Amino acid sequence: MKGSVVIGKFKGIQIEVNSSWLVIFGLVTFMLATNYFPQNYPDWNPVLRWILGRIIALLLFVSVLLHELSHSLVSISLGIQVKKISLFIFGGIAQMEKEPDEPSKELKIGIAGPAMSVFLFILLMLLTNIFAFFGTPEIIIVPLTYVAQVNLILAIFNMVPAFPMDGGRVLRALIWHFSGNLQNATKIAASLGGVFGYFLIFTGIFWIMTGNLINGIWFAFIGWYINQASQSSYQQTVMSNMFDKISVSEFMTAKVIVVDYHISVQELVDSYFYNYKFTSFPVKKDEEVIGIVNLERVKNVPKESWDQTSVGGIATSLEDNLIVSPNDTVSTAMTKIFSNSIGRVLVMEQVTLIGIVSRTDILNYIRIHSQFNR
Repeated sequence: MKGSVVIGKFKGIQIEVNSSWLVIFGLVTFMLATNYFPQNYPDWNPVLRWILGRIIALLLFVSVLLHELSHSLVSISLGIQVKKISLFIFGGIAQMEKEPDEPSKELKIGIAGPAMSVFLFILLMLLTNIFAFFGTPEIIIVPLTYVAQVNLILAIFNMVPAFPMDGGRVLRALIWHFSGNLQNATKIAASLGGVFGYFLIFTGIFWIMTGNLINGIWFAFIGWYINQASQSSYQQTVMSNMFDKISVSEFMTAKVIVVDYHISVQELVDSYFYNYKFTSFPVKKDEEVIGIVNLERVKNVPKESWDQTSVGGIATSLEDNLIVSPNDTVSTAMTKIFSNSIGRVLVMEQVTLIGIVSRTDILNYIRIHSQFNR
């Protein structure tokens, strides 16, 4: 996700925070310090209000992270790898390598996040009662109570049966289990997601018109996001079903232009980018493909250094999300293409390059398919 900073790894899962999350951090802190605390605890020092506001915002961040980690760890235990968790303005996303292939897996993954939120609610309320019993100051009890209540709200909100929210995933899993049809299950759950999204949008507009500006704008934005996500999720399921039936060997472009590791960036630009009109090329060293170089990598090199910089020095090394087998489905290739930063994958038969599949290939196929199947 653009504008994100990696803050660490857990169980091989890269955790990144998008800059948009700072909006939530600031908004939560501001509302607590200027509204919630003054109304409910007017005797508190203003500096204390701001400090506790920041602490609660950070605790809510940890809560959302634990929610997403629960999804991810259950997913990994079921054989579906998770490369990355992204936390952003609307919450968090665990980026799974593929969608669950069984309704039982979908159900377990979907319910894991809300279960963690409920667990945090119970744990924090238990700690609150213990601290209260021993006479702990309210500046400790109040933040714990607040975060506990938000976790309960988070669990309830996420269990609304509106795809792609957790409740929508649970609903899809149940419909999928009883009907045996993933696409229809997704269509029903995504339709409810669209309806729920519009409900939040209209609720937000109503609140804006009645003077509740901040909550109104926030609800409208969340509704818009859920509405868009539900539509794109259904379209992605349709595409996955379509591409599950096609192998990479049938779909790939076989004639691949490869550049040599030792040539300069200047020669790459003049003889390859301008000549072939492609935006990236596989890179070989001693007849072995060792990476990919694209326009973005070249743009990061000052033009005055193009003559002195070799292609090998700026190439992206081959990783799993840049490689597919000819026997893989196009759906597998699509998942990798839309998750890596290159926009294509190399088709490798052991160590031999036999083809390439790009984002443009997939989008053109979808465009043509839609024209013939209107």
